[in-house]
Amino acid sequence: MLKREEALRLIRSIVSLAGGSLTSRESVAELVLEVSLKPDEVFQGDGIGDGPLGSPKRRYSVLHVEDTGRFSDLVYYYLRENYDVESAQTGEEGLEKAMAKSYDYVLMDLKLGKGLSGYELTELLRKMDNYARIPIVAISGYTSRLDVEKCIEAGCSAFLSKPFLKEDLLRLMQKLEPRRMAAMA
Repeated sequence: MLKREEALRLIRSIVSLAGGSLTSRESVAELVLEVSLKPDEVFQGDGIGDGPLGSPKRRYSVLHVEDTGRFSDLVYYYLRENYDVESAQTGEEGLEKAMAKSYDYVLMDLKLGKGLSGYELTELLRKMDNYARIPIVAISGYTSRLDVEKCIEAGCSAFLSKPFLKEDLLRLMQKLEPRRMAAMA
């Protein structure tokens, strides 16, 4: 479960992405959020391509391995403008998809329930020639130093803590783009 501050940060991010505004009034007993959206306007994106984050030169493919459907949908929503995102809900499904297709990036939840964990799947992917140097980003709500060290030891290129903003994910993806380009060479 998200802490109150984390939930509010996520809500603000989603409302902002939808082109809305958010005002809040807090009292001891309740928090009232008023969201104003303009449904008749076409959402034009957030200017990522024009700003400091830039946009990729081509659409990259992303495999997102995540057992929580709502979070998988959110990541898809965050990346859909610039990336082709495919999801897998289990480690086994992620491995099957990775064997059938070469992805430019892999986003990996570390705790996947029954079956292969994100750690184990990362280790397996790193043994495959086409994933030996591809960026694999660990995404997890478990943020202890030991969890981060364990994911790096398994072969992850970076770690992103849940919850995060769209801008956090896009910056990290761009930061890892040189590694992806090097993997193609």
